[in-house]
Amino acid sequence: MRLRIHITTRAQEIPWDNVISPGRGIIYNALKRQAPQLSATVHAQGWGPHRMAPFGHSAPEFPQPPRVRGTYVAGGTGTLEFGSPLPELIDALERDLQLIPIMDWGGVALNVEEVTRVTPPAFASGRTRLRTTNPITVKAETVRAPDGELIRGGWLLPGDPGFDVALGHSLRRRCETFGLDGVQLQGITWIGPKRSFSVVGHGSDSPTTVKRGKKTGAPVEVDVSGTPSALKALWSAGIGGATSAGFGWVTA
Repeated sequence: MRLRIHITTRAQEIPWDNVISPGRGIIYNALKRQAPQLSATVHAQGWGPHRMAPFGHSAPEFPQPPRVRGTYVAGGTGTLEFGSPLPELIDALERDLQLIPIMDWGGVALNVEEVTRVTPPAFASGRTRLRTTNPITVKAETVRAPDGELIRGGWLLPGDPGFDVALGHSLRRRCETFGLDGVQLQGITWIGPKRSFSVVGHGSDSPTTVKRGKKTGAPVEVDVSGTPSALKALWSAGIGGATSAGFGWVTA
């Protein structure tokens, strides 16, 4: 499930450092106000067996102003989305957003005009193509060396050797977070340009470690198969690592 927030602003641009970084804090603050027990659980230990933050979000999008090279253009009417497969999380976000006339997006005032629910596609065929608007990155699996030492994997960008394997593991772990299984990466059909964004929660999906920094990724288009419920979860929360920081938001 997603919440689509219809917004307006007089600002003409959003500073690049604030394009996606404010989203994580907005979600946690909303949960703290509206669902303190859920907020404490998610913040202290994450969700599910892999202790992930169980949500994702988009960047604000404004289709009307003409694009300007090197500028994240704002102005007029636009949309912003938050998503999660957890109904209680979506309920809490919706209650909070309906009480806030103006959202502070990293110093840019976004007027909240309407909040609507968007249900995921049915995915009845058990196969779909997902494209991300925000960049995606994944972490390679931790492996054990012959001497028994654990070697923690680094972050991989689309196109890096091993990225497809790591993304496949990531998709399965994300579905397991929500008690689901049976998802498979069938192929990567497109990789967009690499770009770095300032994020909160840099370096991890864990909700317990809050860091600030730059994270680099690239948008992708992937073919995925699985149960309809698993595909709905990916559509709702995003794919790859650091979805709580705004990476890997899915458009379709």
